[in-house]
Amino acid sequence: MANLQERRNKEGRLISFSIRVYRGRDNEGKALKPFMTTFDVQPGWSEKTARRKAQEYAAVFEEQCRSGQVTDCRRRFDEYCDYVIDMKEQRGLKHTTATRYRELTQRIYPAIGHIQLNRLQAAQLNNLYSELSQPGTNKYTGGGLSPKTIIEHHRLISAVLENALKEGLVTANIAERATLPKAQRKEVNYFQPEQVAKILVALESEPIKWRTMIHLFMVTGARRGEILGLKWD
Repeated sequence: MANLQERRNKEGRLISFSIRVYRGRDNEGKALKPFMTTFDVQPGWSEKTARRKAQEYAAVFEEQCRSGQVTDCRRRFDEYCDYVIDMKEQRGLKHTTATRYRELTQRIYPAIGHIQLNRLQAAQLNNLYSELSQPGTNKYTGGGLSPKTIIEHHRLISAVLENALKEGLVTANIAERATLPKAQRKEVNYFQPEQVAKILVALESEPIKWRTMIHLFMVTGARRGEILGLKWD
């Protein structure tokens, strides 16, 4: 049976349970290191509720250990995320995408970077996403991050956990159980034919490089970085 041990803070408030499932002994009679995990107590739970939920979680965890679904993994999220980003970049991920991933980790790591992969819970991700929406998170506007940007953080976390699942380090991608903000859809403001005609007329007096660039924008619909990156063989 799984062993549960309470953990309290300095004020005596119950904050988590340490759960251990013993693995017996090896061929030489030495005790094997037990499987371990942590169950965090969420704000608002009574101790009775927290203990009941921890016992339910421990029962599931023990069954996973007995069936071989749990590995003895203690890798932290931050170090494993760095490993995944580096691996993907070596295997063809665009450098700009890898750079963007590393920018996202600057907000992710302070919240969950220290947590071991097999101890990460959906509630912790939900707390992170809520914090990202709070005023002051966006250093440019002073407000919170947009739902689109929060979802971008989530996709990186999910990709990392999906890789951990493939490598057998976790038993499930816990990010699939998180609750995401609803994405905001903005109406696109397109140029109208008469506006395009006026732009083409105005371009006639401009240098060839600007005429070429604007024509490419209008004909292809490409983004600025894509146009600037074009080369002749």
